[in-house]
Amino acid sequence: IGMVSEAIINPAMMIWARRYAGFIEEYEELLPGYIKKHYKLWENGEKYPTWNQLRQVSNKYNVPTAFFFMETEPDFDDLPTLINFRKIDPDNYKNESPELIKEIRKSEHRREIYLDLLFELNEPIPKFEVIEESKSRRNVVKYIREKLGISLDEQKSWIRKNNSLDKEHYNFLNKWKEIIIEKMGILIFETDGVILGEMRGLCIFHEEIPIILLNGKDTTNGRIFSLFHELTHLLLGESAICENNELSDEEIFCNAVAGEFLVPADDLNNNAHIISTDSINGLSHLYGVSTHVILRRLYDTHNISHNEYNSRIETLKEFSTSKSKGSGGNYFNNVIKYNSESYCAIVLEAYENGIINSGEFSKFTNLKKKYIPDLQKRVYGGEQ
Repeated sequence: IGMVSEAIINPAMMIWARRYAGFIEEYEELLPGYIKKHYKLWENGEKYPTWNQLRQVSNKYNVPTAFFFMETEPDFDDLPTLINFRKIDPDNYKNESPELIKEIRKSEHRREIYLDLLFELNEPIPKFEVIEESKSRRNVVKYIREKLGISLDEQKSWIRKNNSLDKEHYNFLNKWKEIIIEKMGILIFETDGVILGEMRGLCIFHEEIPIILLNGKDTTNGRIFSLFHELTHLLLGESAICENNELSDEEIFCNAVAGEFLVPADDLNNNAHIISTDSINGLSHLYGVSTHVILRRLYDTHNISHNEYNSRIETLKEFSTSKSKGSGGNYFNNVIKYNSESYCAIVLEAYENGIINSGEFSKFTNLKKKYIPDLQKRVYGGEQ
């Protein structure tokens, strides 16, 4: 019986790879059993992994197997940024889970693919324009409305799709994402596996093709609000990770812009004559936001008192994690949701033009070749 071949790795690189993936201190408990059982022996050089084990570790840490054989550990500062206002430094890993680190790196990788394919297709790569004039809430809201070219009346019309009422506001979310990508050159992705308590949304500023990353576990309404919150950060030239309970001046400002854009005060005042549960639900559908946002806007515009606001908020549970649907449902639709239709469309175009092959198409989109007709129908047939 032959002996199982060992991979004679550099133990220091095993330490590096684990920390690179974000598995430190409390997060080490999340390591799979086969890694957790041996990784200290591997890192101490007391034992070497088998090649099969090394491939499993490589997949879990999201680094190529070749990394483990490097003689010298890469400098964290020389690597692509985790998020470009934070250095990749082991001390900062305490702030983000391995799941979030993986999703951030994935979004940056997809952006690089997107840029490369745009270049290969001779498509223009737009510069992202930050707001240069006065950055008051009013000016930022006006700028977004004009840049997107969507009137409030058109926004309100999205409550109906195919002659039926879109009570979950999926049509609003899909429309906003599509238009922001088209008019402002932003890639919008969604996470799979990041808990809501850690991150509702984040943005990564780049002068060309910045990124907005929404939490795929959030409600539709939550993602709509986060979309405009993160867009505001980008227009100010900022990268940001936004959690549930941040109350910094920047977060308050971005919340105010998102609220005023989605539910303009002047228009709300014209529609807020009688405040009841039914009317609040109606206003929610009118603007395509949550009832939570409507209540906040009613309070901000002095249509309800502080006590009434608090009382009504207590009855609302739609921002709770229990209503978020995560990654359930149709596989194809979930892939489009996480990758964005715009990104998948560029990969599809590159495939159709012979720039990439079917294997690369699958690698870039996580869709097997059999789904290409479905994607073509989605992109060219205008289906949502």
